[in-house]
Amino acid sequence: LHMSSRSCVYLALDTTTGKPVVLKVPATDVREDPVALEQFLAEEWVARRVDSPYVLRPYERSRAQNYLYVVTEYIEGQPLTQWMRDNPRAHFTRVRTLAEQIGKALRAFHRQDMIHQDVRPANVMIDSVGTARLIDFGAVRVAGISEGIGSGEEPILGTQQYSAPEYFTGEGGSVRSDVFSLGVIVYQM
Repeated sequence: LHMSSRSCVYLALDTTTGKPVVLKVPATDVREDPVALEQFLAEEWVARRVDSPYVLRPYERSRAQNYLYVVTEYIEGQPLTQWMRDNPRAHFTRVRTLAEQIGKALRAFHRQDMIHQDVRPANVMIDSVGTARLIDFGAVRVAGISEGIGSGEEPILGTQQYSAPEYFTGEGGSVRSDVFSLGVIVYQM
C-alpha cells in the first residue's frame, strides 16, 4: 500500500476472520536505529489509547507476536490527497464537514495529551462512506514521555509543508501546531 523511509505498509488478510488488515513493518534502513524503532513501537501504543470514529483503529491481537510489526484495520477508501485531486472545487459544506471530522480526530489526540505532528492530506483517509479518518502515528508526541528523551533541538518529524512555524524556530509543537496543519489542509481544499 505504501513505502517510506520509515516503514512499509502492506494489505494483508487475517486468515482467522477472513478480513483485510493493514500490516506495517519497519523499513530495512531503520531496523538498526533504536530511535526509529522506538517511534515505530509507539504507534500501536498510541492507537490503543485514542478512541474516535475519526482515527485509525489498531487490530485486536489474537496470537503471540514474534516479529516487529503493527496491524491495523483496513480503511476502504482513498487518501485525502487523491480526494482533493478528484474534487478541485469541492463544495464548502463538504470541506467544512471533512475539516470538522479531522478536528474531532485531533481533539481525541489532544485530550490524551498527544500531538499528532504530521497532519497532512496523505495521513487522512476518506473511507467508503465519506468519513475522514486520521492515520499514521509515527510522529506523535506524548506528553510526559517525549520530554525526557534526547537532548538539544528536536528534528521536525512532520511534513514541512504542513508544519507550524514554531517547529522551524526550535520551540517544539503544541496543540496549536496541529490546528495550524489542519488550517493549511482546509486552505488547500
